[in-house]
Amino acid sequence: MAKLAEYIGWRILKRKRKGVDREVRVHNFGTAKSAAILFDTTVENSFPVIHEFRKFIDKQGIRCSAFGYVPEKEIPQEMLLRKNYSFITRKDLNWYRRPRGEVTENFYSCDPDMLIDFTFQSLLELQFLVQLSTARFKIGCYTEQENDYDLMINITGKECEIGYFAEQVKHYISMLHPSK
Repeated sequence: MAKLAEYIGWRILKRKRKGVDREVRVHNFGTAKSAAILFDTTVENSFPVIHEFRKFIDKQGIRCSAFGYVPEKEIPQEMLLRKNYSFITRKDLNWYRRPRGEVTENFYSCDPDMLIDFTFQSLLELQFLVQLSTARFKIGCYTEQENDYDLMINITGKECEIGYFAEQVKHYISMLHPSK
């Protein structure tokens, strides 16, 4: 039954993605005014890396929101103490794993210049957020699967090393010189 629900979820996502109208625009840390970060809390050492990356973004003068996915029904105690982090849990998913609720609405309403996806697996739950977002510039890890990223960073040989990915994002975004 879970496989059927996932199959239906991917089909619904593909259909809904066609209705998303977004203005694609390249941004670097000098031109972006807002950013959203997506991450999977099950990735080892994700919190320290995301926290440092957020501090880096804040120093650039960019308003930043961070959204984590917790594949449990409740947010663990240690995550509740995190200020300015929002979490989506299994309880926030419908039967075909589409996120809903207040945190999801906040994610869609933030409408960032940059969306940085720190997930390395193509989780349906998070792909709903990535692909239905109207962010102008979407950054993620390289994948052969159909996706909605405007910039993909290939970290071959360093899979699931979130710290390395964060450094690569900083490096490549800093190199961009978007036209006005």
